[in-house]
Parts: sequence; C-alpha cells; structure tokens
Amino acid sequence: MGKAKRRDQILEEAARLFSSQRFDEVLMDDIAQSAGVAKGTLYTYFSDKEELYFAVIFEGISRLNQQVLEKASSQKDPEKKLRDIVHSIVSFVAQNGFFYKLLSIEDSKSNTGKSVNRERWREERKIQLEAIESVLMAGHSEGSFRVCDSSVEAAILRDMVRSTVINAGGKLSVDEMVDVIMRIFIDGMRRIPSPLVGDEASKVPS
Repeated sequence: MGKAKRRDQILEEAARLFSSQRFDEVLMDDIAQSAGVAKGTLYTYFSDKEELYFAVIFEGISRLNQQVLEKASSQKDPEKKLRDIVHSIVSFVAQNGFFYKLLSIEDSKSNTGKSVNRERWREERKIQLEAIESVLMAGHSEGSFRVCDSSVEAAILRDMVRSTVINAGGKLSVDEMVDVIMRIFIDGMRRIPSPLVGDEASKVPS
C-alpha cells in the first residue's frame, strides 16, 4: 500500500473513532488497530493525536470547500448555482457521515480558543460562507433575490442544510433534501414587487 493511500486509511479510521467518542477517550493504539497499522506508523505521518485529529477535520472541510467553490464559480443563474452548492454540501454529508459529525463538533467550538488550528478552522468556514454570499449577492444584483444581510442569510442557509440532514437523513434522498431546503429558502429570498400605495395604487386599472 502506498503512503498516500495508507494516510487516507488512517484518516478514515481516525474520523470514525473521533466522531463516536470524546477526544480524550480515543487512543492512538485504537486508531492504529482500526487502521491495521503499527502504532509507530501513525507517528511517521502525525506528530501526536491532536495533529491527527485536525488533519481529519481539515481533510473534510477542504474537500467540501473545494466542491462549494467550484459550484459558486460555475456559469449558471444564481438560483441554479445556489441549488448546486446546497446539493454539494448535502451530498458530502451523505457520503461522509463521520467527517460531517466532526465538522459539526468543531462548529460548536469555533468561537473558542485562539490556537493555530482554531484560527484555520474559522478561515475554512469563512471560505464556505463567502462562496454562498457571493451567489446571494449576484442574485440580488440581477433582481432574482431579495437580500437584506448576505452574511446572516448565508449562515442561515448553511444551518438549514445541517438541520435538514439531521432531521431527514435516512428518510429522504439527497435530491429530496435539497428540494426541501431550496423550496423553503428560495421562497423567502425571491424578490417580490412592493405593494402599491397612495397615488400609485390609484393608477392600477380596476
């Protein structure tokens, strides 16, 4: 087995263990056994358990961000582009349950700590939110969306994805979950004509 493939195997098993137990409960011996390698092999890739843990976290978030950025830069109308982004996130969750659980755990800690790893985590999440914001603002500029606060609305959409997967995962397919999210979110974002008042209202034919 090549070094890259062995590293991926270690990360996969580490993700499974870290997502099912608290950090301090997971031992390097357990990870080595699950990955089918000697404990010493782990240290040829990672200096300690914390480095391995964050390697798992950043492996997941980097892959997800790459997909989101690709969708955000595609040549499509804003609504289709937004749907593609939501689909990429939901698909990632469906295919990488262990990673997503860890991402959720780290989100709950994102505003705590000032370590290099915590700072990088905040930057990685910012990349994802900014990609969503760019699509919302493009839609606003074209007159498709009604955007009041792009950063808040981007965060709301991302949280809707998480909530839908938690509540509907296993019950609905990826496409069905995306349909639910888009129906609720887009209906609230679509630009609608302002109600006519005063003199303008009197000019409308009866």
